[in-house]
Amino acid sequence: MCDRYSLKEAPDVLKSHFQFNTFLNIQPRYNIVSTQLAPIVTKDKTDRKLSMLQWGFSSREQINPSSKSYLINLRAETLLENHSLRKTSPNRCCLVLADGFYEWKKEYNKKQPYRIHFANNNVFAFAGILDEGYLTDFKQRKQKKFVIITTEALTSISHNLAFSALKSCAGFGIRSYKVSPMLGNTEHGSPDLLNKYSDTQLSLF
Repeated sequence: MCDRYSLKEAPDVLKSHFQFNTFLNIQPRYNIVSTQLAPIVTKDKTDRKLSMLQWGFSSREQINPSSKSYLINLRAETLLENHSLRKTSPNRCCLVLADGFYEWKKEYNKKQPYRIHFANNNVFAFAGILDEGYLTDFKQRKQKKFVIITTEALTSISHNLAFSALKSCAGFGIRSYKVSPMLGNTEHGSPDLLNKYSDTQLSLF
């Protein structure tokens, strides 16, 4: 499961890497959480487009009408078991831009967050799928949302963490390190979340 990630690269670097034809003045993000707007890339017949969409949608809207849960991830292995997604068109697929994400492990009876990233610190993209639901406001404006597609957990890297979102990229050199427990605060988004966190600091909490 992926429920937090980061994207700090400059817009021009992202444009060069992902070859989209639009430009948005994206600010660095160090703690992207569900329900927030986040940059994604979609493709029409000829071009790639960068947009800011909301991460997550209600399963009531799209997957299971009897459920009240809120979805931020869908498993690739069971994706097509959802009846409403079996005929998903290519224009509902998207790239979710990131340069790292976070996972938690229980240590000292507390959950310790780790940051996962490529050894070369390059940007990458999660696979994503769009929802065609509506965001209700005074204009009844249509608003697309997205979820991240994950796959079977990767357990072949240090600390036995399950880095499911990047299993297919394991050969490119994935690294991980501890970060501050302040990551758990959804309102905390400062650059220091990317700093390495020591066990000495952990004992202070």
